[in-house]
Amino acid sequence: MNQKLMEDTFRLLQAEMSQIAGIQLSLSPAECEQLLSVVERHDLEYDRKVHLLGIYTILTVAAQRHMECVPHHPDLTRNILDGDYLYSFYLQFAVKCRELDLVAYMAPSIKKMQIARSNGEFTEHNPAREFDEFLIQERRQRSRTSKAI
Repeated sequence: MNQKLMEDTFRLLQAEMSQIAGIQLSLSPAECEQLLSVVERHDLEYDRKVHLLGIYTILTVAAQRHMECVPHHPDLTRNILDGDYLYSFYLQFAVKCRELDLVAYMAPSIKKMQIARSNGEFTEHNPAREFDEFLIQERRQRSRTSKAI
């Protein structure tokens, strides 16, 4: 199932992303596995898994492109533009997938990471862990809401 989930995710992302940008989204199996293990632990519909893996992919590739931004690199401008486009695409895609709560949850850590990287601090960012924390929090809120009713 993971292979089908990955294929469906990348197909959806390529259909949604501007062809003019010329960006190919791909992750290594190890990078995908970080989030796949998270979504498998939660009781989620297939479409939501696709959406979450898509958001995770966009964020991961955007961070990778910005990590490649070093002075005098021949692709410096391209890496900056790709990373910036992908962060914008992340918001557009998340809104379309109705994952506004996830965006709000992720915003502080993404901003901290961007600020740190702009200061030359390239610390590891683990969005899979944050997705897991978000899904746990979301499940708890649903549980409290259903008990109140």
